[in-house]
Amino acid sequence: MQRKIVIFLLPIMAFIVMAQQCTSRQEVNIETLFWMLPSDALPVYVDVADREATEALMLVRDHENGYLELGGAQSMWEMCYWNLEDGRKLVAVNSLTEQGSVIRTFIYGKGKLKEESGYKLGGEQTFELEDFVDVSQLEPDLLIRAKEAFDRGNYHLYYGLPREGTSLKVWLDEYSLLEEYDAIPYEAQKQVVIKWEDEKWIKQ
Repeated sequence: MQRKIVIFLLPIMAFIVMAQQCTSRQEVNIETLFWMLPSDALPVYVDVADREATEALMLVRDHENGYLELGGAQSMWEMCYWNLEDGRKLVAVNSLTEQGSVIRTFIYGKGKLKEESGYKLGGEQTFELEDFVDVSQLEPDLLIRAKEAFDRGNYHLYYGLPREGTSLKVWLDEYSLLEEYDAIPYEAQKQVVIKWEDEKWIKQ
């Protein structure tokens, strides 16, 4: 009788193990990660308790590329993730505020999302005014003012998370630099691309 019970239980146990393996291999999409974020990582106007209203704010839900964007305010909010070689995911949340981008990073692995407060998205980069501005298009007096302000750190930077590809884009808030709109011609403004290669950030 004991042998029959063991033989009967073996297929059941095998089925349970297979089910667990299938569950662990299920793809986690960008919405799954969104609902795992702490509430303070979301804009203040988002009430996660009201799931229907929150989903209505999702302007972009790109599962294929791992990108999500919220609307509902003047400032922009976006998130995306990068797949790591060890099977985990690097998740970034980007709030574009009047003081530049506010970025928080998380690591997803083994069904849990953990904040990596010490991680610097884009790596430790050194920027120069020439990275963001074609200075040859500036008048001499404007160039002097812009360089002085930039050297003092009197500016804000904005980051753009990738919806396609894996590279970050960074640009300068020209108003924060000179406290003037249109002081720097649009044609002279540039963006910096920071590529994600072999899980390292490389400024182009």
